[in-house]
Amino acid sequence: MQTITIGGNTYNLCTMPATPGPVDIEIGMNDAVAVNTSPFTREEQTQTWPGGDFWDASLTLPPMTRTAAAAWEGFLAELRGRLNVFQCGDARVTGPLGTAYGNPAPIVDSTNPANNLPMTWTLQTRGWRPSQYRLLLPGDYFQIGYRLHKVCEAVSSDAHGCAAITVWPSIRETPVDGTPLVLATPKGLFRLAANRRALQASKTRLTGMSMKFVEAK
Repeated sequence: MQTITIGGNTYNLCTMPATPGPVDIEIGMNDAVAVNTSPFTREEQTQTWPGGDFWDASLTLPPMTRTAAAAWEGFLAELRGRLNVFQCGDARVTGPLGTAYGNPAPIVDSTNPANNLPMTWTLQTRGWRPSQYRLLLPGDYFQIGYRLHKVCEAVSSDAHGCAAITVWPSIRETPVDGTPLVLATPKGLFRLAANRRALQASKTRLTGMSMKFVEAK
């Protein structure tokens, strides 16, 4: 376990076991949007709460022997309910669908104080190959710091190798200028959704385990 600091907040970061991997994982996207519908005309007014978007997820592990389950049992104990945090990503994703993989590493461009403000949906970046199209595609993931983001629109670079990326969820903390974009196996920061953890034991002496978690903010 290591201690990390993000935006003035301190977290104890636990390492999720690599094996055995989950047989099923669900990653959800949540937004804080209120809708007011007129009872007469059915016209709607919407209001979104800046920064109210967040990830949630759940995973299910395969039936395990006691030996194989031991690392996961220790991990759940070390989380101490919702106190500590860990990193996890979409198990399907090892790299982007766009052409960016293998290019010179792109970085965050926060040289302009107006760029990359918390609760905004556009990330300014630089360090791409100039004048390239479809560097990242809708649905691609990337990681900045400990935060996981999904790309909403196709990303292209300008003649200077700069690119604006429309992201979900919104930016949490203004990233330090020069922070690299992690494109290979990106992960986000999570904590358990509840303090209670449980194991399922069967007559076969195999252990079953599932867990639900939410983005740590």
